[in-house]
Amino acid sequence: NGAFGIEFFVLIEHATYLAGPAVVLSLFLCGLITMFTLLSYCELGAAISRVGGEYTFAKAAFGGFTSFLTGWMRWMSCVATIALSAIGLAQFISYFYPINIPLAAAIFILIFSFASVKGTKELDIITVVMFISIFALLVILGVKQIMELGSLEPFKSLDVFMPKGLNGVLAGIMYVSSMFVGVRAIIAGSPQMKNPEKNVPKSILVSIITLIVIYCSVAFVIVSVVPLNAELNQPILTYAAERIMGPIGGLLITIAGILAAIMSLTTAMSVQRSIVYGLSRDGYLPSVISPDRKLGHYLSVLMGSTLAILLAITGLIVFVGYIGGLASLMVFAFVNLSLIKLRRKMPRLDRPFMAPLYPYTPIAGIVFSILLILFVERSALLIGLEFIIIAIIIYHLKMVGYHRLRLAI
Repeated sequence: NGAFGIEFFVLIEHATYLAGPAVVLSLFLCGLITMFTLLSYCELGAAISRVGGEYTFAKAAFGGFTSFLTGWMRWMSCVATIALSAIGLAQFISYFYPINIPLAAAIFILIFSFASVKGTKELDIITVVMFISIFALLVILGVKQIMELGSLEPFKSLDVFMPKGLNGVLAGIMYVSSMFVGVRAIIAGSPQMKNPEKNVPKSILVSIITLIVIYCSVAFVIVSVVPLNAELNQPILTYAAERIMGPIGGLLITIAGILAAIMSLTTAMSVQRSIVYGLSRDGYLPSVISPDRKLGHYLSVLMGSTLAILLAITGLIVFVGYIGGLASLMVFAFVNLSLIKLRRKMPRLDRPFMAPLYPYTPIAGIVFSILLILFVERSALLIGLEFIIIAIIIYHLKMVGYHRLRLAI
């Protein structure tokens, strides 16, 4: 269920701006590229079905700074998702009543942090079924309208289809990468899954194929019904739904967006808290954040929520989306490296699922992750580099230890 989140609702507009109608191609290629890394997730998730996901994989493969940096960047992507979800929630609520989106987003993060809202399995299933049903209805009615009106102008010439050329398509691939990373949430739930050796790979592959079909279909409808270079006063997805289904379409998309934002908020908060717990338990972060301490729960939530609020009050969905994409791409690279390392380090490890075409698939995952990072917006890239520097400082200060550090000073 975690595969479906807020990202598509709030990021599709800027992705369309970057790639034009070729956003359909960007989504398709991004799904295929993501699949290279998800094959590594399938093998590692089936072989090492323990709490921690990517951090656990890197810890088993490398340990030390590499595992810490993997956990740190996974935490960073969760924080970006919290901020993105809060901004998206405020944006969709403003459909009913005008509000200050940055301020409302910060308030939502505070509310969800202190209330410790927890989703239920039944609610998640209902939400996912609603997503698929609404998107399916949008695509069916949209294709019908497109065929009746013959509105396929964006696809009649290469110049119109790819107004910014190959660079636009590549930039679009980088930006939409966050839309597919929710599939890795399956790994987080693998310890509670029945027969994870078989069900983890199956769930991951079914989820990514489903996302590719849904996202590409909806994007095709959007670029076909929304006039090129149109100035919109509402999200492009809502605008397209209203053009196809009337006011009821905008209402359905808005309700689905609100539910997606709430589900993403609760999931990201839970994951970021568990990552902080794991890093603290293994001695990479101060022990006061440990789950064994009474204040550990509150401090771990406060740690992520404070940073998420700082991102959310900017109100810049595009900027926050780039930060989340950057962190996720780095984690993808580390997961692929972990697979290669563990194949050599633990050749006799029981692997119920083995990534096909090894080592070409994990190498392709690493190469594409690095290539797409080159298309990150410069300001977001700078923030990402600052977070890496902070991680280096924290790691080495913690490894040196307080006593030796005091003597050195």
